[in-house]
Amino acid sequence: MPTNKTPFTFHIEDEYLEKMRYIAKRETRSLSNLLERLCVLYIEEYEQNHGEIKVEQES
Repeated sequence: MPTNKTPFTFHIEDEYLEKMRYIAKRETRSLSNLLERLCVLYIEEYEQNHGEIKVEQES
């Protein structure tokens, strides 16, 4: 299935990764989906405290 999501790689401590995998499994989510959800929650919280972040969309 095609997606419009951009792949992104980052470094994380093994312990944190294993804990994230555990949480994802408990919530019946993929690890990728869990990490995306956490990003969304963090951005929403940040914007509540600091105002909306305006980004230009590529066309």
